[in-house]
Amino acid sequence: MTSRRPRAASVMWWIVTAVLLAAAGYCLTGAITQGTATRKAAHGQGRPGTFLAETWECSKTCSWYGTFTPDLGDRGVVRHIELRGADEDSIDAGRRVRVRNVGAFVQAENGAPEWGSTIANSMGTFILALFAVGTWWASIARRS
Repeated sequence: MTSRRPRAASVMWWIVTAVLLAAAGYCLTGAITQGTATRKAAHGQGRPGTFLAETWECSKTCSWYGTFTPDLGDRGVVRHIELRGADEDSIDAGRRVRVRNVGAFVQAENGAPEWGSTIANSMGTFILALFAVGTWWASIARRS
């Protein structure tokens, strides 16, 4: 009679490895999305328009969220989008700010690009992938 314990442990190692790789993929997606938008912001690209500050929200960090209205008409209005690159202390609800819509957020005109989320997502990708490889390697070593 063979024991099911070694097989169950092996399956568990593979599940943990798969979950870690999925989390690394999620972080990588965030790094690419944020990095692309931040690169556009750093080069002054994006659709010009106006941002109307509406709510100050805090989760991991605090940011102004509001409505982006492009310069050319009402087509392309985006609601509940994050403002970056502005002096947040000088903004109150109802204030309008000149911005560029770079996709994931709007960037204040002449504001400094914020690379923090791109760096954090990149580091998360690396660390989770490293743990996934370590878990996979440990499962192989355990079988030997």
